[in-house]
Amino acid sequence: MLAIALGGVLCLLAVVLAYRTAWVWEVNVGQVTQVSERTRDILADTQGALRITCFMDRRHPMFRPVSRLLRGLRQASRSVAGADIVIAYVDPRWDLARAGQLATLGVPENALLLERQRRRLIVTLDEMVAQRSLLRSREELNTRSHRELGVFRGESVCAAAIARLALPFERATVYWLQGHGEVRFDDYDDLHGFSDIARELNRSGFDLKALALPGLSRLPEDCQLLVIAGARYALAPEELTVLDAYLQSGGRLLYLAAANVTTGVERILAEWGIGVLPFFATGPQTLSGHEVVVSCFADHVITRELKNASLVFNDAHCLRALAEPSAPAGADQPKVTLLASTDASGWGESKPDVFPRRFDPQIEPLGPVAVAAVSERGGNVAKDVAFRPTRLCVIGETDFVMNGMLASRANANRDFFLNAVAWLAGIDMGSAPSLGGDATLVTGFARRDWIMFMAGAAGVVPLCVFLAFCLASLRARR
Repeated sequence: MLAIALGGVLCLLAVVLAYRTAWVWEVNVGQVTQVSERTRDILADTQGALRITCFMDRRHPMFRPVSRLLRGLRQASRSVAGADIVIAYVDPRWDLARAGQLATLGVPENALLLERQRRRLIVTLDEMVAQRSLLRSREELNTRSHRELGVFRGESVCAAAIARLALPFERATVYWLQGHGEVRFDDYDDLHGFSDIARELNRSGFDLKALALPGLSRLPEDCQLLVIAGARYALAPEELTVLDAYLQSGGRLLYLAAANVTTGVERILAEWGIGVLPFFATGPQTLSGHEVVVSCFADHVITRELKNASLVFNDAHCLRALAEPSAPAGADQPKVTLLASTDASGWGESKPDVFPRRFDPQIEPLGPVAVAAVSERGGNVAKDVAFRPTRLCVIGETDFVMNGMLASRANANRDFFLNAVAWLAGIDMGSAPSLGGDATLVTGFARRDWIMFMAGAAGVVPLCVFLAFCLASLRARR
């Protein structure tokens, strides 16, 4: 009995010591530290030394997934012969001198500092974790379960930051056309706003600016990409002339079509080989009968990592590749790729407001029908030639990336849109426009949960041994 009591006291003291020192010894199981192929492509394209400083309290419940991610990045960099990653850990509680230097550089606590060739980027913990509940204080972080912290997106955010450091410019400028009833990127409406996707673009290294074409003879010099999202009114002939000249000089355009609207841009898109049809994609693959689920993708950089994913559209215009797109004399013809299409059971619906939807073989096109397409001219030119190829991406719907559609995270709409923007802006660096790997749900025990578990184990096991001893002694006496 004395030995059992002393064993229980020893276990309790060990638990208290572990709590006070926050000492952790982690054994990796399986492929814990292996990053995705998309991230490995970025590391292979990023040459030179890359230093990552983790400025984080080791007692923070998110320190373990962050440190695991950093180890995975370092292992991947050594295997792909790309970036030479050096990792340093700075605990603000102990390394006061280094913590002061980071504070001088503007690095907040619980953040990562990425440095490459005198350029710096800061990735905060709030950016790496998609919050599901707002935990206001450190005491709440230490007492509540990791399950309530949300989805850990550290790999995607860090991969995007590394890709930005490898670019020749600091941040890419994306101009968002206004003045024709387009959706606004600063609309914070929970259902129909676009603030969530705008926040993702900012995190990926893009600066969003509103642009009005009246009064301009050409687009700004720093325009890496022009977005026309859901225009409900036609563009003036002068505006179309400016847009056409921009594309002819190597411009980049992302066009999100609005339902039952003709803007005049369709004529320019037809010149680049993409036709917008007056039909809406539909099919038996649907969630509630009002939308269509698309899971057939072409072999393209944008859809490279979406082979086992699905896109959800409500009223997406059908697109087609025109047989003979027009091009200036002596120029190579645009190369058109239909990115996403329904399967053979889908069709182009002429009356999307009539339910249930039925296929009319007399006037409606039979599937597969495309809802997204890209056109590129000059993409086969060697990389060492100072030539910027023209790229266009047309998506048959605008609302597929609104806040309400992205809130559930039950589709790949977000990744598809971000991949398209990255490819258009030229952040593919000759390979996939990597924006990171898969999100990982943060699960497991918080510190107090581990204490209760260890204390219970330290108490229950000796108690069971003691009860067995008592029963054996009682039986022997009888």
